[in-house]
Amino acid sequence: MGALKGTITYTKLYVRGTLDDSFRDLFVERIRLRAFQPLTIEGEEEQKVGWCSIEDPLDTDLDHNKLYYGSYLNLGLRTDRWVIPGPLLKAHLAEAERAHLQKRGREKLTRREKEEIRTMVSRRLRKQVLPVMNVVDLSWNLDSGVVRFWSQSQRVLESMMELFEDTFSVNLLPESPGASAITLELSEAHARALDAITPTTFHPVFA
Repeated sequence: MGALKGTITYTKLYVRGTLDDSFRDLFVERIRLRAFQPLTIEGEEEQKVGWCSIEDPLDTDLDHNKLYYGSYLNLGLRTDRWVIPGPLLKAHLAEAERAHLQKRGREKLTRREKEEIRTMVSRRLRKQVLPVMNVVDLSWNLDSGVVRFWSQSQRVLESMMELFEDTFSVNLLPESPGASAITLELSEAHARALDAITPTTFHPVFA
């Protein structure tokens, strides 16, 4: 969260790419195709990621009115994942493995049997827990090409960038001195000079 309330700390990114004249309608279609879909107990996924309304993470029926605020496109990035406590999973796995061996009169499990028992136990335990939900706000200024994303977690940022670039067919460039320079539409000479820059360490390097 953060765009509408809460923290003002966000990650700034630049959009690289051109938008078609009819991009607003096209974006709604693409966003709806990538709207968040809930996890299921029988599903193989441990985690699911998708777009939701910035005002309500349970609202994935997205349209123009929920997405556009003047020159801004606003979204929520929702991530749900199964989190079964380790000790609980371990205890139930041990119990299921003992029962499996006893039933077959054996002392060891094959690798395949272990995987099958783990899948069976995990799905059974999913009925006793709810997926953990995380939602992060995103706001894209369509005029300036600047995206603000209310998370600084590298893992969450990478997940958002993958979904964003797939949804809108543009590239995202996280803010940095180099990225800021690129957005200034440098001359060819200045662009070459920028490419020739190498990192410099301003502190002692200890072995």
